[in-house]
Amino acid sequence: MRCLGDPHDADHPNFLMFAIWDQRAAERFPGAFLGGFIPGPGEDASHILQGDTLEELAAAIDGRLGKLGDSARNVRLHEGFSDTLRQTVDRFDGFARSGVDEDFRRGETPIEITFHGPVADDNHYPSGVMFPLADRGPYYATILAPGTLDTKGGPRVDTAGRVLGSDERPVPGLYAVGNSSAAPTGQGYISGGMTFGPIITFSYLAAHAAVNESTAGVLAADRGLR
Repeated sequence: MRCLGDPHDADHPNFLMFAIWDQRAAERFPGAFLGGFIPGPGEDASHILQGDTLEELAAAIDGRLGKLGDSARNVRLHEGFSDTLRQTVDRFDGFARSGVDEDFRRGETPIEITFHGPVADDNHYPSGVMFPLADRGPYYATILAPGTLDTKGGPRVDTAGRVLGSDERPVPGLYAVGNSSAAPTGQGYISGGMTFGPIITFSYLAAHAAVNESTAGVLAADRGLR
């Protein structure tokens, strides 16, 4: 199940995603870096489900969904989920062995390879970012849902960071930069961390514009007194 957003209705029709891994992944990839959900030794593991077989794991997932109820939109697993899960795992394992992910193209972009980190010393498969799941349990899972990371939009601004009104003219004394304003890249998102460049640049431009606007206002008031 993929967590896909519907931009037209601003909704997530496939609201939940189930992440599944084995003991090897649990030992090699713990940590909360960039939203990681595999707990390390001694860390809170209350969100983790476990089963000695994929069938037991599916039952544990469905049991957790039953407890979540309304907060998970009352989603429950289809009766054929266990069979589909086994087929999905077998298909993924085939991709891992061949080195080509025919479904989601894992490992084909530089950013994925970079975020994955060094290839594990026991991974001798063609793609360094995939490894077949173990033939035996325990298997682990967690339920993932959409969340809010940050604001991504706001009032439109000009090249000086001045907020534009409905007439497309700058609103006197009002500025916006960074994620509180409409992005200079429009609907595009460059990549993680790249928001800092525009924030620094537009902050510099907005500060200069604000100083000049304030100075111009003082000079105009001074002329009025004379």
